[in-house]
Amino acid sequence: MKKLWSLITLIILLASCGTAPKPITYKLQGKIDGDYEQKEVILTSFDKNMRSKALDTVKVTDSIFEFVIPQQNPEIAIISIEGINQKIPVILGDGDIVINLEPENLNPFKNDISQTTSALTKKFYDYESYALKDKEQGMSLLQAYRAVKTDQERDSIRNLYEQWRNKAQAYQYDYVENNKDYVGLIIMQSLLSGEEADIQRIRKSFETYPETAKSTNLGKYIHTFILTKGATEIGGKAPNFTGTTPDGKKLSLYQAMGKVTIIDFWASWCRPCRAENPYVVDIYKKYHDQGLNIIGVSLDKTKESWLKAIKDDGLDWQHVSELKFWQDPIAKIYGVNAIPQTFILDAQGIIRAKNLRRKDLEDKIVELLNE
Repeated sequence: MKKLWSLITLIILLASCGTAPKPITYKLQGKIDGDYEQKEVILTSFDKNMRSKALDTVKVTDSIFEFVIPQQNPEIAIISIEGINQKIPVILGDGDIVINLEPENLNPFKNDISQTTSALTKKFYDYESYALKDKEQGMSLLQAYRAVKTDQERDSIRNLYEQWRNKAQAYQYDYVENNKDYVGLIIMQSLLSGEEADIQRIRKSFETYPETAKSTNLGKYIHTFILTKGATEIGGKAPNFTGTTPDGKKLSLYQAMGKVTIIDFWASWCRPCRAENPYVVDIYKKYHDQGLNIIGVSLDKTKESWLKAIKDDGLDWQHVSELKFWQDPIAKIYGVNAIPQTFILDAQGIIRAKNLRRKDLEDKIVELLNE
């Protein structure tokens, strides 16, 4: 009998060892009324560079569409429905998502998600609902500003608007510091996209986030963005780079530096760049003998256009370009996503100012040359 029980126990153990655990999956279901039968629904996510990638496509059947989502690190995804301009964001990976859609409603965060068990999606929608109400307050102040007649009234509303803006921004920073999860990362990315982002404060906050958040695609993107953006903030040492000159040679930033150096990101096709060039030419001629150097980094696509613009505009300083448009590697190092963009360096290669124009640029150059 003992042998029989031993055999049965062995069989059970072998059977259990040979059975793989069933993977955990969640459903993402949408309910939509109206003439959407057999319309395509595309679910799109993002990689670590925030480039979109299609995950799956299904069709609406009996007013329902459904995706099966494996348990995973949280990732933001977008639902796109054929015939509807509205895009519906959700956070995948931590629970079921059920959305009752209102196609006529242009704000996706007003859709009903009461049956959703994904805590992150619900938290994200709660935040965005609050932000929407707050934004409406700011818009009402702007409308009031446009409607008033006197300078005194304008000044009063302008002060109210500044108070509102500062309060809204403070709320965002407090949120990312007190919500160390995927929703906090989404708000962090929103802050980083602003021109006045406090990179050092955001960096310190990001460093306190758990690895589960940092290891998501969005976390990896923010990490790279902070490293890049932080390296090119005022007060930081300008990252060195090497580019290809018009005659095919290699030139590094440190080889091109003077007592004061301007790194000028531009392109022949950029009208604002070309409009600014005459003023930069005048400043260069005036101060080059005193130690001002310029290195132009072009985002051109063809050598012919690049060289013609240099000649036509009389840009007699040093130039480099890899002719890769927005994929230029130097532009990526400096986080450049719009041109013209300039960085003004002192003799030690420290970034002392950015994006100054005309008199402001000349005044800064004079100040640095006299140090």
